[in-house]
Amino acid sequence: MTVAFERRNGALTNSMTAVRSVPALAARMRRIDRCVLPASYTEIFNSRSLSPAYLVQNRTGGREVQTAVTTISQVADKLRRLARAYGEWKEFDIPAFFDLWPEHAPRLVDVEERVTTVNVTFFADLLLPSFQRAEQYWAQEFFPAYQTARPPFNSSADSSSFTAHFIEFEQPKMRAYWEKLLSVMVETRRVLWNDIDFLAATAGGEEKAYWQWAWRGPASPGLDDRLLPPLQQLPTLTLGVEFPLPASRQPGRVRRLRRTWESSPRRRGP
Repeated sequence: MTVAFERRNGALTNSMTAVRSVPALAARMRRIDRCVLPASYTEIFNSRSLSPAYLVQNRTGGREVQTAVTTISQVADKLRRLARAYGEWKEFDIPAFFDLWPEHAPRLVDVEERVTTVNVTFFADLLLPSFQRAEQYWAQEFFPAYQTARPPFNSSADSSSFTAHFIEFEQPKMRAYWEKLLSVMVETRRVLWNDIDFLAATAGGEEKAYWQWAWRGPASPGLDDRLLPPLQQLPTLTLGVEFPLPASRQPGRVRRLRRTWESSPRRRGP
C-alpha cells in the first residue's frame, strides 16, 4: 500500500497509516477505540540511531530545541536545493541525497512523481526525541492499557483494577509525554520562524488537512481533554516542496514533442 493510496481513502484506511507527525499522533489518540493494535513507528531508531546529521540531543537546558533547530534548518536547506539536484539523478536516491540510512529514508521522506511535478515531504517531527518517546509510549503502553481498561468509565459499574490503573498511571504519564512534546515543538517552531528556508518549506497546513477526518466525529471516550486538542492548535515541523518534474522524465514527453513538431509552420511548409 502506497502513501498516495492511503491519502485518498477514508477513516478505515487512515487508521492503518503510520504516525509520522504530531497531528497524526493526535488523530490516532482521538480514534484510539477504533484502531487496530499499532506497532511503534519510531522503534526502528532504537535499533539503529539516525545518521549523525539528524541526531537531536535530548538533554536539560533546552538542548533538544537548540539541536532540533539546527537539524531542521539543514533539512530545509536540502529541500531548497532539491529541485535543481533532482534532475541530475537517473533514479533519485533518497538516502544518498538526504544522508540517511536506507532503512530510515522511507519513514522520513515521501517522494511522489506526478505527471509534471514532484512532491517531496520530510516528516521532521520524527527526528525529535520527545516525539519518539511519546509515540513509543502511546503504541507500546498507552494503547494496550486503554483497550484493557475498556472505557467509557461512565459509571461505577465500569470500574475495575484495569480502569483504575489506566486513570491513575497510564493516562497521566501519556499526558506528561504529550505536553513535553508540544512544548518542544512550539519552542522549536518559534525559533525557526526567522529561518527563510524553513518558512518556504513548511508543510504543516497540508499535514493537518490530511488528518482532519479524525476531528469530524466525537473523540474516543474516557480520555483526558488535554490529550484531545483542536486540530488548529497542533504544531508540526513537517516540511515539503513541489517542483517541476524534469521534462526528460515526464510521461508522454516524446509524443507531445512529436505532435508539436509535426504541427509547426515550418514542418507544414507554405
